[in-house]
Amino acid sequence: MMENPALISAAGKLVINAASAGLNLEDVIELLGAGLTVDTLLWLISWHQTGTLSPAAPSSMRWVM
Repeated sequence: MMENPALISAAGKLVINAASAGLNLEDVIELLGAGLTVDTLLWLISWHQTGTLSPAAPSSMRWVM
């Protein structure tokens, strides 16, 4: 299997940002495995970091606020 440096870098950044939102690698894997999209996961991380609801939030996540 060939490793893609850009993909490895992106995955690393996702894990680092997820940690700042209180999620560990296992949490991220579990959420994605349960069907959460990467877009929604990124929004959720951003929301935890800023504490504000983004207008770009997926409609399925707007109930959180």
